[in-house]
Amino acid sequence: MELFAKKGFDKTTVDEIVARAGVAKGTFYLYFKSKDDLIKELAFEVMPIMAMPSLNDPYITISYPNLADYLLQLGREFLEFYSTEYRAEIFLHMLSIRERVESIDQIYTQSCSELLREGARRITAYIKVGFEDALVAFQMFIASLLHYLHAKDCLGFSDEHYLRKIIPIVINNLKMASSV
Repeated sequence: MELFAKKGFDKTTVDEIVARAGVAKGTFYLYFKSKDDLIKELAFEVMPIMAMPSLNDPYITISYPNLADYLLQLGREFLEFYSTEYRAEIFLHMLSIRERVESIDQIYTQSCSELLREGARRITAYIKVGFEDALVAFQMFIASLLHYLHAKDCLGFSDEHYLRKIIPIVINNLKMASSV
């Protein structure tokens, strides 16, 4: 992950990977047919849906009685997930190659679709709003978090401060949509 994060996928070689991992080249090929297979494995592991385990918790509405608290939890999970193990860098590399690597694009599209649908479903459990409006609101939340990962040094906010700023914006937009 460190090599891919620093050098990108194209510039990292299998020789560098096995040297860094301290394994023989044959061991690499025992687990992966090619570097692309390793990249596909990593692609799934760094997708945003993996960053939010609370999204799959069936009892979440009991744990978080309102949407603001729930989104705060999801945001914290997301930012924590991407703060470790070069995940943000690798995810951003994934985005940069997805259009030319069909398998990465498929993983991203499927993962993104699942994430947005589940997030929208959860929103509708908290606020009476149409699914399409909930889908757009959750997309806005995720897009904001992704951009924050990339540009948080520009803002100078702590993660917590940023989350406490963006969540009311998302909720207010939902409330406006539900009153239309």
